Amino acid sequence: MDDLSFLVQETLKQNELRQLGEWQEEDGEEVWEPVTFEPEVIAELPVSAGIFFHLVHQGGTFIVRTLESKNIKEDHALIIQSPESYPSLRLVDGSGPQIHRLKWFAVETFEEAQAIHGRIGQRRFPLREEDVCNISDPGFSWWMEESDNGFTLHSKMSVLKESMTRLGPLADPKLAPHRLSDLATSLSFLPLKLEVSIENSRFHMKADSDAWIALEFAKIFSQGVISQDIFDIFRLLGKRGVPSATLESSWFFLREVAAVRKFWIKISELLD
Repeated sequence: MDDLSFLVQETLKQNELRQLGEWQEEDGEEVWEPVTFEPEVIAELPVSAGIFFHLVHQGGTFIVRTLESKNIKEDHALIIQSPESYPSLRLVDGSGPQIHRLKWFAVETFEEAQAIHGRIGQRRFPLREEDVCNISDPGFSWWMEESDNGFTLHSKMSVLKESMTRLGPLADPKLAPHRLSDLATSLSFLPLKLEVSIENSRFHMKADSDAWIALEFAKIFSQGVISQDIFDIFRLLGKRGVPSATLESSWFFLREVAAVRKFWIKISELLD
């Protein structure tokens, strides 16, 4: 072997080693150190309720094909085995099964999965809703304005402000006022100066001296998060004589809204 061939082979060998490790300098000499690779972690399927979904992006719009599930782990095996038996997910096209497009999203109760399916499943949404939002067509999203001591929800908006946050299709705008009214009634039992008002498509909450309460409720709508403080507030309301039907209506409404919001955040991340 001539010197040129030897140099070529040594160079190739070092390039191969670099793919599995790295060269480091120690005492003026190059020393190769192996690089360890963490194995890919595949999320274990939960034994809980949830939503299976297939996100379909079509031009300036998208559709979320959904299927409610009472047990994600069990239903996942069934879908993989026979995707054509679940037409709502549209996992089979002209080129065959598209199982790699199947995703899932876990929730705590089947009712929350139903809420997500009812608000988002099989509906066509524009990618840029703000471009088509006007007086005659206020769009599908709820919007939020936040302040230091409260927030305002809008179920319909024809004129948008830069400070507003788009929340997605949180709840049915025809039914939500009744549920929000139950929430306002429940919160009136708190021994706090909490201002809550509802008018047409607007829900407002403000607390000057106890702003943290309004901010915790704001997280439900903006982040889909129900904190321990909210749990504690509802436990307190249960002890203060709030009618059980009113309290339960408020609680389950917030749970459903939180689930829909968190799922919508997931969809937004996938679209980005």
